[in-house]
Amino acid sequence: MNRNYANNGVDKYLSIKIIVILSLAITIAYYFLYTLNHYFGRPSFVNKESEQIVDNPQGKSRIIRFLDARAKAQERREVPPMSPEEDKKDFYQKVALNIPFTFIMVFAVMMYCRGIFGKSFRRRSNELVVIILGTLVITFVLSAMITIIQMIIFPRWPHPNRTVFAYIMRGYLGDCSLMAIVLLMVYLVRTQYLGKMADVENESLRAENLTSRYETLKTQMDPHFLFNSLNTLKSLIDIDTAKAEDFVHQLSSVLRYTLKYEEVVTLEKELDCVRSYCKMMKIRYGDNLIFDHHINHDKYDNYYVLPLSIQGLIENAIKHNVVSSKQPLTVHILTDDDNHLIISNEIRSKIGKEEGTGIGLANLAERYRIKWNENVEIFDDGKIFSVTLPLKQNE
Repeated sequence: MNRNYANNGVDKYLSIKIIVILSLAITIAYYFLYTLNHYFGRPSFVNKESEQIVDNPQGKSRIIRFLDARAKAQERREVPPMSPEEDKKDFYQKVALNIPFTFIMVFAVMMYCRGIFGKSFRRRSNELVVIILGTLVITFVLSAMITIIQMIIFPRWPHPNRTVFAYIMRGYLGDCSLMAIVLLMVYLVRTQYLGKMADVENESLRAENLTSRYETLKTQMDPHFLFNSLNTLKSLIDIDTAKAEDFVHQLSSVLRYTLKYEEVVTLEKELDCVRSYCKMMKIRYGDNLIFDHHINHDKYDNYYVLPLSIQGLIENAIKHNVVSSKQPLTVHILTDDDNHLIISNEIRSKIGKEEGTGIGLANLAERYRIKWNENVEIFDDGKIFSVTLPLKQNE
C-alpha cells in the first residue's frame, strides 16, 4: 500500500546549532588527518600520466585563460622548486585558506540535507537520489570556487603541465570523499534520533493500550455494569438456563480478551470478542438492540486493528443512546472498499444524560496516531454518529 514517506522533527536532530557543531568537528578532524598525511604519508591523487593533459583553449572563460597564460609564463621563467621552509609555509597558507571554505561546504551540504529531510517522499530511494545529486552539485560549485581562488592567490599555481580543469577535478574528487563522510554522519544522526523516537512512541502505545484495557475493564467491573449483568443473569436462570449459561460464557470470553495484552490484533480476532459482547447485549436488551454487520471477511479478516477499539465504540453507542421498544437502537458495523471499518448509529440522546468527556475517543485516536500515524475519523451531524477506523494490511 502506497504511503508518503516523511521525516518529521528534523529541526530537533538537525538544528542550526547541531549543524554548526558537526561542521566544525568534521572540518577540524579532516584537516588534522590531512596534515598528518602530508607529513607522514604519500600525497594523494598523484599520477604522473594524468599531469600530461592536452590544453584546449576553446570555450574557456577569461579567468581560466588567465591562469593558463600564467602557467606558461612560469614555465618560460623556469620557476625553481620551493625550499622546505617555503613548502611548509605554502602548505599552511593553503590549509588556512581551505578551512573556512571546507566549513562552508560541509555546512551548506548539511543545510541542504536538512531542507530535503523536511519534505515528504513516497519512497526512501527518491529522497536518497535527491540528496546525492544535490550534494554533488553543491560540492562541485564550492570546490571549483576554492580551487580557482587558490590559483589566483598562490603564484606558483598552477603547474605548467596541468590544466585548470585538472586541478578543479582533483580538488572535487577529494571534496566528494569528504562529503560522503558528511552524508554518512547526517544519516547516522537521523537514524539514531528516529530510533529513539520509535522507542518512545512504542512505549507510549503500550501505555495507551494498558490505559485503554484498564478503562475497559474498570467499566465492565463497574458496580452498575455488574449489577445489570447479575440481574440479567438472575432473570435468565429463572426463565431460561440455557441462555443463562450462554450469557456467562460470553461474559467470560469478553473479560478474558480484555485481560490478554496484545499491541495489535486481526480484525477477525477483534470481531470474535465483539460478537461475544453483542450477544451479551442482545440477551439483555432483546429486540430493542440491533447489530447490523456488513463485513467483507474474505478481504479484511487478516487486516489489523487496535484491540478493544470496536468493542469500545459499541459500548459508547449503547451508553449514550436510548435503547427501548419505542426507540430501538441499531448499531451498524461495516467495511468499505478503502480499507476502513465504520461503526455508526442514529443519535437517540437520553433525557438528562451527562455529557461524555470524550476521553475514550481521544485515547483511541491517539493510539492509532502513535502506532500507524493514521487518523480516526469522527462524524457527528446531530442525527448520525459514526467513527471510521483504518484497517492495516501489514503489521
